[in-house]
Amino acid sequence: MRGVPIHRRRQWSDLPEQARAAVEEQTGPVTGVRSAEVGLTSGVAAHLTTEGAVFFAKAAPAAAPVAGHLLRERAANQALPAQIPAPRLLWTTDVDGWHVLLFEHAAGQEANLSPGSSDLPAVLDAISAIPVPCSWPGAPSITGKAAALLRVAEEQLAETPAEAGQYEPLVKALNLDELTGTTLLHADLHAGNLLVDGNQCRIIDWSMACQGAAWVDVALLVPRLVDAGHTPADAERVAARLPAWSSAPASVVTALAATRALFAARLAVAGPVRLRAKRARTAAACRAWVEYRTN
Repeated sequence: MRGVPIHRRRQWSDLPEQARAAVEEQTGPVTGVRSAEVGLTSGVAAHLTTEGAVFFAKAAPAAAPVAGHLLRERAANQALPAQIPAPRLLWTTDVDGWHVLLFEHAAGQEANLSPGSSDLPAVLDAISAIPVPCSWPGAPSITGKAAALLRVAEEQLAETPAEAGQYEPLVKALNLDELTGTTLLHADLHAGNLLVDGNQCRIIDWSMACQGAAWVDVALLVPRLVDAGHTPADAERVAARLPAWSSAPASVVTALAATRALFAARLAVAGPVRLRAKRARTAAACRAWVEYRTN
């Protein structure tokens, strides 16, 4: 199959006929399709309407770079504890060279994480349900993601020696062993993965799920709150409403924040053009947080 540029999401019609037929054996005839907005990957992500229900489908060719994310999402959802508020994986198959996942449809809108938002209580309730023992056999460790952040952060330091004085000691202090643990982590909590419907929030897209220390998800969320308008101090006060935050080692949190700041700064100039503005905002939020924690 021809390559699909990263800025173009594959569509329902791109699936082989055999794959679409397999889905419709589960759902009934599909009468309407609405593709999700393009994210970081180019796989199919579509709302499927049938005569009696709505579903959400994800799919990608097994040979595509995105396939690994899809397989991780499949494994995570198959082991997802019932108490975690997330759309359930209803069915999955491999057919005609494609991985296909069919989910419950999650109603709602992207969460508003800004100060005073009425969405925050539901978001925090949902996130507080995540820290449970990881029941996913063979779940990868958060250290894989952290090591990738670290590698890019070190590249950024090499490219911008002026930052070395402030950031290099923090980055070098990041001990990946301090991130390890046996708690399930989502590892990509941001507004787009938090769907709010009334006073309920459901957490979607477990394609980066892993296991590690319970506080890591909260530490990764704090810059999202800063980017949404919270001061770093206020963002930490919001984080403190999540029980897992109480176990976060201060020095490791600061080192992780500095590493993520440099990672985002690097991708803001060297990553995909369409994502650079978003990466720059993340870098700015992380920098503000580091400044707060080191002064």
